[in-house]
Amino acid sequence: MLSPGITIMQPSAVYRRHRVDKNQHSLAWQGTGSMSRISKMFGDQRNGRINMTQTDLPVYKDDLFVNRDKEIETVTKALENIARGDAEQVRTIVFRGERGLGKSWLALHLHRSAIHRSAIKEKASTRIPDYRIVSFLISLTPPPKELQVGEREWYITSNDISQIESGDERHYEHLLQELLAWIAEQLDIVRTPYASLRDLSAWLAQDVRKKLESERDLIICLILDSVFEANRGFLDYLERYLIAAFAALPRVLIIMTGRGRPYLWKSPYLRLEREDQSLTPFSLEQVVEQIKKSLQKSSQGSPQESPQDTLIAANLSDEAIEQLAKKVINLGGGYPLTNELLARAFVHQVRDRLSKGDDLEQAINSATIDDKVLEDVASRLLEVIPAQWRDKLREVLNALCVLKDGFREHEMPYFLAELRNTKPEGPEYTIKAMRGLRDLLLETNLGRWQDARYVLDEAVRTVLEQLLKLQKREVWRRLHERAVNLYEDWAKRYPNSRQYFEQRATYHRGVLAEDVGHSVSFA
Repeated sequence: MLSPGITIMQPSAVYRRHRVDKNQHSLAWQGTGSMSRISKMFGDQRNGRINMTQTDLPVYKDDLFVNRDKEIETVTKALENIARGDAEQVRTIVFRGERGLGKSWLALHLHRSAIHRSAIKEKASTRIPDYRIVSFLISLTPPPKELQVGEREWYITSNDISQIESGDERHYEHLLQELLAWIAEQLDIVRTPYASLRDLSAWLAQDVRKKLESERDLIICLILDSVFEANRGFLDYLERYLIAAFAALPRVLIIMTGRGRPYLWKSPYLRLEREDQSLTPFSLEQVVEQIKKSLQKSSQGSPQESPQDTLIAANLSDEAIEQLAKKVINLGGGYPLTNELLARAFVHQVRDRLSKGDDLEQAINSATIDDKVLEDVASRLLEVIPAQWRDKLREVLNALCVLKDGFREHEMPYFLAELRNTKPEGPEYTIKAMRGLRDLLLETNLGRWQDARYVLDEAVRTVLEQLLKLQKREVWRRLHERAVNLYEDWAKRYPNSRQYFEQRATYHRGVLAEDVGHSVSFA
């Protein structure tokens, strides 16, 4: 909890998008990094950039938020240290996580609720003076359709996304001019909107410093969501003209969320005085809590939610919900987004097939998930892949989804060929071709380098493997059998790495042995 005496200044103005100059072109944004080499390889001629589509994610609601006590405590301790004036205080906090781990919900919860609520509950203290905390949420992806944009919240628009594809740095400048002018307005700092970006940045930093010096009870919290998914060229501008300037100010805390390849910040405040935390999937207890809240609140939510879910939740025992949670974790790995999608779809599936007089709990306990439900969830998770590459990368992901411990480029041809039921021969299986597919995966932030191997986002990998097992069980088995044979062969060929390859072969043997009703045979 925050130290006694810290109070919150609630924002007074709801954000409205203002253009810097009505005669200027609309501002722009793009949701991924530069891909000149990859785009040439695959034929994209739009200045080496791909346009990420945005999925319509479940809408944040305070009363549906679950878990993240550890992350909230990290933020409150940092604010407490700033209030105390500690010399070795953390100035920047970064929350990383794979797709579907709830990073955007955490950013919203911190801005709208958690920081304010924890501070208000504290009693006054004679040792630490009262503080007002002003938080800003800056999201580098557009909001879900149903989300009501709140106070001191700034979102990139879909129009921004489409127009930044040209890579014209003037778009970066226009967008940042707008953002800086908006921040100045929220802090009651008046500056001409027609100044250059360099001047606006310098003036804003100077005026914010003066404001912090004159208002000794003020703490500013800058929350930036979906940072590492952003265009790297734009991040350079964002650091240069906003983040680095704020990080150097007293009594300012910067919080970032993101997935994928980290950005190498230049400012020492962002590189050295920083704490990184990785979000983790929910435990069984947390999934149970999430399902309960989701079903119980559905009648108060968005139009697509059914009031019947509330009745279902009221008639389910704790034991039944726990069984449902176990099914969800088995299918999706406990990731908040997949938990929500799978639990609701599973309940709807059972409800729609329930006959009069059937026992609801018994039906849920005995039912198995339809492949259509898993296909819908997989499609939602893969919406971040540009449409023109989705089918190509979906095939690659299907081939690699059995490799829980990751892969290297030289392993990829064997699994792609096995998926296609052919031999890994020809130009499409060369190391150069595999590296192109690998790089494309990395650019979509659905894969990353970890522990000397490339690994897929576990939320995506788990759902795709379960779907493959459900739809094409023999293909799924062949991929695991290929892994056993490949790693056993390499264990013999490369004695220095024998233990490593034997461990991998043992894992895949175990998966096949657990596949009840099928014999295990290897070449």
